[in-house]
Amino acid sequence: MRSIHEILNTQYYKKSSWILLLLPISFIYYLIILIRGWAYNIGFCKTIKINVPVVVVGNINIGGTGKTPLVIWLLEKLLKIGLKPGLISRGYKSNANLPQEVFEDSDVINVGDEALMIKLRLGLPVFVGKRKTDVAKALLKSHPEINILISDDGLQHLKLFRDFEILVVDGVRKFGNNFLLPAGPLREGVSRIKEVDAVVLNDGKENFPSYLSYKMVCHGSKLVSCINNSNIRDVDTFLDRDVIALTGIGNPESFFKKLTDTGMQFNKKIFNDHHLFTESDFQDFKDFNIVMTEKDAVKCKKFARSNFWYLPINADVDEKLFKKLIKKLRI
Repeated sequence: MRSIHEILNTQYYKKSSWILLLLPISFIYYLIILIRGWAYNIGFCKTIKINVPVVVVGNINIGGTGKTPLVIWLLEKLLKIGLKPGLISRGYKSNANLPQEVFEDSDVINVGDEALMIKLRLGLPVFVGKRKTDVAKALLKSHPEINILISDDGLQHLKLFRDFEILVVDGVRKFGNNFLLPAGPLREGVSRIKEVDAVVLNDGKENFPSYLSYKMVCHGSKLVSCINNSNIRDVDTFLDRDVIALTGIGNPESFFKKLTDTGMQFNKKIFNDHHLFTESDFQDFKDFNIVMTEKDAVKCKKFARSNFWYLPINADVDEKLFKKLIKKLRI
């Protein structure tokens, strides 16, 4: 049985006629975001400026565009030049309403999978919560040494003032049918591109103005054991094994393509985006090697077995993007 997310992806990114019935609702949604944007533009709704630079990395599509690998790349670049970055996130599909810090032993249900994954990968301060401004203030109060904030998935959170905006676009799927929710996959209109500082095109041909668009390629060639991070294997050691490629991310086909490109053969199992895995989800796969994303792996650490593996993804991004960011922020 196909997941809800898989069904919607089919409708949004392939030709579908019945989805047009939802256009009247999309028009109401359009009016809401138009009025909201107007309220901030005229100052009726106030933005709050934090006393350190804020960089927002987000998208206008629902589902995966490659935002998380870009966030990790950016944080690593900032660390390398001696800055002390912190990350704020919504903690999507978690219980995090009030601001809270993410620790390496945090429960994913309390902080969200992406925030916990980045904490485990980089170890820097990460805070989650519903209101981005409150989360930013809480992080800086607990970690006054932080001198730049990265806001994960914050383009639509207009209350938090941002010094630099990065929009991530899936270079293969683009904007689907170009309709707003719920008739299409867009949170905002494509015209939002004109307002950001940079567009990062993930794995696709450049089709935006060169001064605005930067290319990104994501790759992974090693598999890491979910129960022992020091146990790392080349992907090609799994080519002749029985493999289940299992995931609960916004764009599962991007993950499957990376595995296919290595020559691996596998059976697919797709769950809804941000699915909170339980041990019962794996009861039919005891005789298979299970390969998943790093984001999925953090949700399985309590019951992972020796046949659980994840594929860490790293991003190669046009260096001109980082130079532009540093220049604008003057850091």
